[in-house]
Amino acid sequence: MSSGMAVEVVIAVQLGVNHTSNACMIKHNPQKECKDFNVPFDTPSIGMSITIPTVALFDDKGAIQSYGFEAELQHLQLDNTSNHLLFREFISDLFCSDETVPENLIAVNGKQMKSIDVATAVLGHMINHIKTKSGLQRQSFEFEYMYVLTLPTCSCIGSKTFMEEAALKAGCLSGNIKIVEETAAILQFCLNNKEDENIKLLDDLCDRKFLVVECGENNATMSVLHLINENTIEILIKENTEIWKGCHVLHNFVEMISLKARKSLVDFFEKYPLEYYDFLQEVKSKIKWMSPNCSELYIKTSAVKMDDTRSFDGMQESDLRTGTKDELQFKRDKCVIKSKRFQILLTEAGKSIVDYIEKQLFTKFPDINEIILAGEFAQSPILQNIIKTSFSAKNVIIPFRENMAAVRGAVFFGQDRVSVVTDIVPDMQHTPLNNAQVALPKALSKKKRLKKIMLSDGTPSSSKSKESSKQKLCVVL
Repeated sequence: MSSGMAVEVVIAVQLGVNHTSNACMIKHNPQKECKDFNVPFDTPSIGMSITIPTVALFDDKGAIQSYGFEAELQHLQLDNTSNHLLFREFISDLFCSDETVPENLIAVNGKQMKSIDVATAVLGHMINHIKTKSGLQRQSFEFEYMYVLTLPTCSCIGSKTFMEEAALKAGCLSGNIKIVEETAAILQFCLNNKEDENIKLLDDLCDRKFLVVECGENNATMSVLHLINENTIEILIKENTEIWKGCHVLHNFVEMISLKARKSLVDFFEKYPLEYYDFLQEVKSKIKWMSPNCSELYIKTSAVKMDDTRSFDGMQESDLRTGTKDELQFKRDKCVIKSKRFQILLTEAGKSIVDYIEKQLFTKFPDINEIILAGEFAQSPILQNIIKTSFSAKNVIIPFRENMAAVRGAVFFGQDRVSVVTDIVPDMQHTPLNNAQVALPKALSKKKRLKKIMLSDGTPSSSKSKESSKQKLCVVL
């Protein structure tokens, strides 16, 4: 690039419902030499990670103190938590819990903060982290930044306008901001990632329709996208659909253990939040990679590293629920789970996905030829086998590192200036927001919500009132 010209840098940020990640790209000429990279997060007790929990800690003056693992650790060490505001799952509260973005967000201690202030501070914090840790701020070059921010695919009305306002307040220049749905970013990743051997596409893809299935831990999102030409993507359908029994992939694990053991888990999680996170990641990872022939799952725990193991001892001493005594066994450093019920869970989820596609999408869009599986559970051999077998005539695409596809695809929007338009097809049989994205009572902290869910042995109320529907509980381990 000639002297005096600014070097263009694309910064992509994915503030996901559960996890936060980023990707960058320094634009070169020719563009084919451009490579995206992630700027990892360094947490002393965890090490380097390219994703962190979507959790933010603020002081009582509204200044962000920490994010991700650090926010949990710092909050745990506070002598007086009433002077701070910890926000967990705030992306879901912002964009997926109502028809519009709420004016305020409620922290775990019940205090409120303006939604725009939370989003502005978080974006500013993330952008500063990327520029600092990547070394961009230490360079002598003049940089021109393009910011690409993703939103959950089924975000509420006004989400893009809200996110753009937050980006402007965070210091991003007007005209250098692009807001895209995660589904469009996933498609863009598949269109541009030529090195992934799992992605095989035709040379001419213009005027073709793609089905994107995001298999998350809180059910699935289905989208139909029309690639009009190389510069325009049109979203025709985007729907949340319930695939997991009990509204959450970990529901069956909770159902195995007794109320006493659930209380022990709650106590353990409250005292050791990082161990809680590692435990959940281990459970989900073993379920995700489980093969149809697997008979047992071995879940490692960090009990041997704890100074006080009494909370986990309580789990060893407690009885399992009636009918599950042969399915799960607690030991000091692991729990052993019979895999059959999880194989059934994944099989039923795969059948639900196939049923929804055949009845709701292929009848309306018979010309769909490509199906893209993304999200945390897209790598499940059981799910993959069901999808590939059911749609053997279709090109089923499963990108490597499927959980990073959205943020890595987002950077290409900054490089290619591709536009996304939404033209939802009418007369579709819409499914309601899945229960995992329905707002819980706002005054409940995550701690109280966890207790209320794990200690309950009843069935959620079947009341048909709007308020009761909003307060229907799901498992949020």
